[in-house]
Formats: sequence, C-alpha cells, structure tokens
Amino acid sequence: MRKNSRRAVRVALAGLLVFVVCLGVLVFTHSAGARDDTRLPPDGNPSLLANDNQSPLSGRSWHLTSYWTEEGEVPVIEKTDPIIAFTDAGRVSGTSGCNIFFGGHDLSGSTLRIHDIESTKMTSTPEVLDQEKVFFTLLQKTRAYTIDGDCLRLFDASGREILSFTSQTQPLQGKAWYLWSPRNDTGGAVQDPGTDQISLQFLGESQFRGTAAGTDYCGTYEASGDTIRFGPAEGWVELPEWYSSLLKQAHGYRIIGAQLDIMNENGHSIMSFTRMPPSLVSVDWYLQQHRAADGPGLLTPEGTYDLILFMPDGMITGIIHGIQLFAQYDADDSSISFGPVAMLIAEDDDPGKASESREMIESMFGEARTYWVWNGTLELSSGDGKPLVTMANTPAL
Repeated sequence: MRKNSRRAVRVALAGLLVFVVCLGVLVFTHSAGARDDTRLPPDGNPSLLANDNQSPLSGRSWHLTSYWTEEGEVPVIEKTDPIIAFTDAGRVSGTSGCNIFFGGHDLSGSTLRIHDIESTKMTSTPEVLDQEKVFFTLLQKTRAYTIDGDCLRLFDASGREILSFTSQTQPLQGKAWYLWSPRNDTGGAVQDPGTDQISLQFLGESQFRGTAAGTDYCGTYEASGDTIRFGPAEGWVELPEWYSSLLKQAHGYRIIGAQLDIMNENGHSIMSFTRMPPSLVSVDWYLQQHRAADGPGLLTPEGTYDLILFMPDGMITGIIHGIQLFAQYDADDSSISFGPVAMLIAEDDDPGKASESREMIESMFGEARTYWVWNGTLELSSGDGKPLVTMANTPAL
C-alpha cells in the first residue's frame, strides 16, 4: 500500500515535484522609493567577473531577504523563502515562495539580465501572491549585480538596488541528522535502513557521534569549505558494513534546507540525511479528521483520498479535498510550524467548495504549533492545545 500510494501521489503532483529537481539544480522599472545610495558597479569590475569555468552566481542558492517598491524597502514575508539559482548554461530556477519558476539569464562582467520567466500556477494567500508578482517583475528588470561575500544585490537600468539576496550557509552542528537514503556510486540504493534508525550528530568542529542498529558510535571528522572526512571511530566494528563503508568514502557535503548530502570523491551523493523527525518522514499520512470551520469539533472526510507526505528536505506535498498543495515545514521532537501553503485548484472545481477547502487547509497548517505521533496516528494541534487534524498511516475505511 505504501509504495502504491506514494506512486499515485507523485503522479498527481508531477508539477509540484519539479521542485525537488529544482533543489538538485540549486546545488549546482526603477522603483521611486528604491535606495539612491547604491549604484551599479562599472562594467568589467574584476571582482565580479566569472572565471573561465564558472560564473560567480552559480554553485549556490540565493535566498531573497528584501526588495524595493515605491514605498521603499520591503522585507520578505516570513517563511516564504523565495530562492533563485543560476547555472553556467545561462538558466535560472527557483521558487517564489509559492510557485516554482524557470527562465534564462545573460551575464557579461557586472551586467546581468534575467528573462523568459515561466512558473507553475499554484495559488496562495493574497499577500504571498502579491510578493511573487513583484519578485518576478523585478527579476526581469535586473541589469547589473554585485556580490559581497554571501550577499547578492541586483540593480535596475538606473543603477538602483531592487533585490537583495543572501547565500545561506547552514552549519553541520546542531540537531541530529537521520539517514534516509544511502546510495552507491551510480545512484542506486545500497541498503534500505528500514526500521534500523541511523543518526549522525556533529559536535563542535571535530567530534561526531551517532547510533546505528541500536549501537552507539563516535569519532572525529575534518570539514573545510565543502569537504569532509571521517576519521577512525569507536564502535565502527559493530556498525553495518555498508554504512561504515560509505562513511569511509565521504569526501564532500552540501546542505539544502533540511537535507544533508554526503558525496564521494567523484561528487556523487552517497548518503542523504534529514534533520526532520523520522516519525514524520517515514510513513504516508492519511487524513482522518479535521477541525470544523464553524466550531471546535472534528469532522471525518467522506469519499476522499486525502494524503500528506512529509519530505526529508523540509517540504510537505499532498492532496486534500482534491486540492494539490505544498509548503515548507520545520519540526523537532514536539513542535512544528509551516510556511504559507501553495495550492493548485482545478478550474472546474465548485468555487464555493474550493474556497471552503482552501480556508480549511490554510487554517490547518497555519495554526499548527505542536504534534505528536503515537501508535500509527499523527495529530496536529494549535498553540492552545486544541486538535486541528488527525492522520493515520493507513487510509480511512
């Protein structure tokens, strides 16, 4: 049932899952109120020129922090996280915080033009959609750029700044990472971790520890830039052979959202970890009950096949009441929060029912603050502890 249900959802969400592909690529009109103190640099500034092999814009994802309108500088709506990535082949891709977009770019010295932006057609809150419209408009007004460390600034034809981005570097240290996809050099699965939860936690700048198949292990590591090496570890002799072999092959790493990829010397990802709780990402969640729009009671959906997938990279995808959706989420052992929900509503849907379903979905995820998983059941609750929705790892009968 699990494999078939995931396959059905992935087919239905083909447009949404392009986002996963975009993330893979990522690791590869003057505004009257715009700032007047920032002017575009002279063309040909050596610090801005690409080398013969790589553009200074490519190789990392750029997260929008603010943009300029007639009213002045505007901060990005919390948890929408618009992103753009550039490739050496002259393409751009990313997310507006609601929709996935693609396009092209022309780069010469400090001159930059972004053009032919196309996007998916998801819907979200009016505020998020307004931000998206401005974002796409300003991208195509770009005529120059500067990079200062992790900051990318885009300018219009008059030389005024219109968009500001940062390249966010996430630390290895912090929460434990959980292995969910080990691979060989050709990308094939080498082992299904199954119920043997494998964790990895980086302590300080040289120590790591973890658990595998009920065994504790620890050791030393060296990380510099995007390279990493694991040294001898205590307890390795008791680790699964395939896992210790992959640790010894580690050469580099990258972090995108909630996902950590460990690469071998050929640049192939051999292990993907997530910092999201395994209890969320390990199963398919089927809607059982949700809070009524006019009261605290829970309603049971009738004749629907509603399913939510918590992806290891920090995204959820799913279908509720026939509406396809995705959103960012962040969770730890008990707390959870979601970014604005993007939804795809069919044109032939009944407007009244679609509006009611949309409000229910926005309320369900917008108010969620805590969760618990017990005996195959997931419950999301509001900040005051009131249940919002219950889900189960098997479909409702």
